[in-house]
Amino acid sequence: MNDIHSDGHNPELKPGDYARFNRLLLERCGMYFSESRQAELMLGVRQAFAASTCTNLDQYYRLLQDPKSGAVEMDRLINAVTVSETHFFRNQPQFDALYQHVLPEIIRRRRALRTMRIWSAGCASGEEPYSIAIMLRELLPDVEDWSITILATDINNEALYRARKAVFGEWAFREERAKLWRPRYFRPLGKEYELNPEVRRMVTLSRLNLADDNYPSYETNTTSMDLILCRNVTIYFSESVTRMVVERFYNALVDGGWLVVGHAEPSVSVYARYETYNYPDTVLYRRNSKHIPLDLILSPQWQPEPLTHTATEEGITPSPSPAIDMARAADPFEQAQQLSRYGHSEQAQDVLLDLVESRPGDARVLTLLGQTYANLGNWSQAEYWCSKAVELDKLDIDAYYTLALVYQHQGEVDQAIDYMKKVVYLQRDNVLGHFGLADLYRDKGLWAQAQKSLDNARRLLDLRSDDELIPRSGGVTVRSLRETVVRQQQRWSVEAAKVM
Repeated sequence: MNDIHSDGHNPELKPGDYARFNRLLLERCGMYFSESRQAELMLGVRQAFAASTCTNLDQYYRLLQDPKSGAVEMDRLINAVTVSETHFFRNQPQFDALYQHVLPEIIRRRRALRTMRIWSAGCASGEEPYSIAIMLRELLPDVEDWSITILATDINNEALYRARKAVFGEWAFREERAKLWRPRYFRPLGKEYELNPEVRRMVTLSRLNLADDNYPSYETNTTSMDLILCRNVTIYFSESVTRMVVERFYNALVDGGWLVVGHAEPSVSVYARYETYNYPDTVLYRRNSKHIPLDLILSPQWQPEPLTHTATEEGITPSPSPAIDMARAADPFEQAQQLSRYGHSEQAQDVLLDLVESRPGDARVLTLLGQTYANLGNWSQAEYWCSKAVELDKLDIDAYYTLALVYQHQGEVDQAIDYMKKVVYLQRDNVLGHFGLADLYRDKGLWAQAQKSLDNARRLLDLRSDDELIPRSGGVTVRSLRETVVRQQQRWSVEAAKVM
């Protein structure tokens, strides 16, 4: 049986597991991980598996194959393998071109009707579309008189949830332009910064899988776009899916509409149907603009005020890796949280091990370290550190929940039940606790208790809005989990009747 190695030291998946999970993601959502990105896929699978209630990879894979029963776990896996790390005005040359050329051209073209449509496809946690909204407020003194649509879509539910919150840490403001404009568009909120409501209202967030065929369409609001940004997204797709996406973008743009892609995207041959525009240190693409007077494009009648900081004079500089950037945050615990959130579990582990030395009595540190080890499939270390955490804090729900999952993964169902019961005892409205307890009771053949736990989970879910993200779920929405609970209630009733 294929399974994660249990030696407790940097577990890896077998080659066959890489192939089958890669194939499943390709079939389900168009994602493809080449040989060079095999480790990235394996890390995401380990992390999603660790958060599931399955005891081995075969069981986990079979669950993912069921598009109905495995919908929640598939969402969690997609969230784990799509890295959503970004920051405001990321890639200075591209945003220079947008600020100095592209957006002014769109403004001139749309001035008569005062309408504009922009799409951030693969918006992650929102920094990209919010950056565009901020730039428009800088460029348009009469911005409130315009009808501006900024559509922001992503397949990652967890990233969209963070985008809706619009609260960002210090690391999101690495660019000079972001530091310059932060006092104008954000307010301090503890150690973080909250985006002003007037900017948030400019952006519409929605879940959309670019590998689907439901765009461009009025239903998804993806037609007649003046500008589409899709940066570092098609790296997750095969070449055939990428060509399909690029073609759909072309059809979604108006004549003269612009497309901005990342430097890591495929060769320019994929964009052969577009016109190519070269700007300092960046290349942008444009749908055929023959209907627009060339003199209007090349001889602007209006230019924005020049930037007052020196970022545009320095040219492009190599960007450090997200892990390095996050590791420079002021608070080491916040560093570890951010590293863990974006899948950098090994780096988070290093930060937390140092923190254990300086904060031996901080249960939060021990719990996060245990969760990090669980993400890496190191069950013995996860158990050790979470047990230490509950010794310090008897009310540490996250530690109890992680211990329950660890014991379940190791086949110790009785102990897993004991710890999951502690979760729901300490927090009666913990949906994941009731849902996890149902699975554990079912494993023991305790059908009545399993159904009661499912009923409790459904009752709590019915009190919440469909698009709400369930805390600490890895990006699972209320709607998705409720649908799974309903299906399980129906199926388990049939299964229970057979054994009664």
